Order: sequence, then structure tokens, then C-alpha cells
Amino acid sequence: MTDGDVVEAFRRWANDRDHGAVEIETRLVTDLLALRPRWTPEALSRGAGLLAEGQPAMAPLVVLAGRIAERGADGLASHLERRLAALQRVPEALAVAALPRIGGAARVVSISRSSAVAAAVEGAWRSGWRGTVVVLDGSSAGCGAEQAERLGSRGPAVSQPDAAAPRWLDLSETLVAVGADAVGCDRFVNCVGTRMLLELASTRHVPAILIADRGKNVSEKNLESIAGALPMHRDGPGREWPLFETIPLSLVTERLSD
Repeated sequence: MTDGDVVEAFRRWANDRDHGAVEIETRLVTDLLALRPRWTPEALSRGAGLLAEGQPAMAPLVVLAGRIAERGADGLASHLERRLAALQRVPEALAVAALPRIGGAARVVSISRSSAVAAAVEGAWRSGWRGTVVVLDGSSAGCGAEQAERLGSRGPAVSQPDAAAPRWLDLSETLVAVGADAVGCDRFVNCVGTRMLLELASTRHVPAILIADRGKNVSEKNLESIAGALPMHRDGPGREWPLFETIPLSLVTERLSD
């Protein structure tokens, strides 16, 4: 192995579009700890740059990239070990926190792909919940269909276009549950379509919960920086649209965390 393996680990997870935030961070931290003997200032610096560029919406990875850029390897191993231990506790902690809310609903309507929402509903199913999960696409790049397919191997889950949201929200005993890539004091960041879903829920008096671990918490200054660097989907010259948006926390009924 060379320090190129370290850079490649950063690149792999900086470019990952197939997993949720908790999964990506867990795999990156695990890889970096395994590659600790190969850390060099140059490899860590290059990796931090790749991470900041590739995952500008994920608060924990933005924070990690900034920490490495400022301090390099100084205390990095102990920081990663603590973070990995916390990440390993997150899925069960989120499932426990969300069970009282999910357990009282007949269905959960979510959007896009969220490790946190997946952990919560899978935990509810393990605890005997018999409800259904409806996953909206969250734009063409939101990966809602992939989330529904994953959840469908564990319980009843269906994929739906964003336009179908009103029909599902008009049913009784519905709960909206969304995840987040970053959570500030007044706003949070998630896929495009989240604000629309939460505004619809608000007008229909449907309870809406935000499920996000404490690692997503950032200062308002950091959230402003993240919001200014949110990635765009580019589908040819002159054809681009945002993948993420900022949403007022006032649109959720409750924030659940670990």
C-alpha cells in the first residue's frame, strides 16, 4: 500500500452517490483508520480537498475536511475512533427515538434516500410495527426508488413520484419523516423536494419529524457556507438544477436525534 490508497479512500466516498450520509461517513472513517500507517500530510491534504468538493452538503464530512485542512494528522486518529464509535450507535439510537412517533402511524411518507429514516423505520418494523413506508423520489437524482427498494426487502415500502405526495398525505394516520445532511439553528439542508413535502404536510396538519444524528449539527455560519456550495445536477450546457435546498426548521413538528 502507498499513500495513494489514502487518497483513493477519500475519492471513493467523496464520489459516492449510492448510500446515505451515515453509511458514507462510517465507511470513510473505517477505511481511514485501516490506512493509518499510510497517512502523509500530502495524502490527507489531497483527500480533504476531494471530500470538501465531492460532499459539500454533508455536514460531518465538511467538518472533517476542514479539520484535516487545519490540523492534518494531529489528533486525527483519536477523533476518527470516537466518531466511529458514535456512528455505530446511531442507527439503534435513532430507531429508539423515532419508535413512539412511527409506531402510532399507519404509514410514513419520506423523500429521497436517508440513512437515518431507514434506520428508524427498520427499527420500527423489528419492534412489530405493521405500517407502510412511501418514499418520494426527491427530484430525478434523489434516489427515492433505490431507498424504497432497499426498505422493501425488510418491510412494505413503495416508491412514488413527488407529484403523488398530496394523495398520500390526505390519508389518515400519516406521518412525514425526513432526514438531513446538515442541521443549523433555524434551517436544515436536504434534497430538493423536502420543502414542498413539509409545506404540504403543514397545510394538511400532518405531523412531520426530522430524524438526524447530532453529527449533522453545524453553526449557522457553517450552514451558510454549506448552502453556498450546494451541488448542482448538470445535464448538458444550459441545463442544470439544484440537488439540495435549505428548509426552515419551523416546518417540522419535532427533531429526533441520538
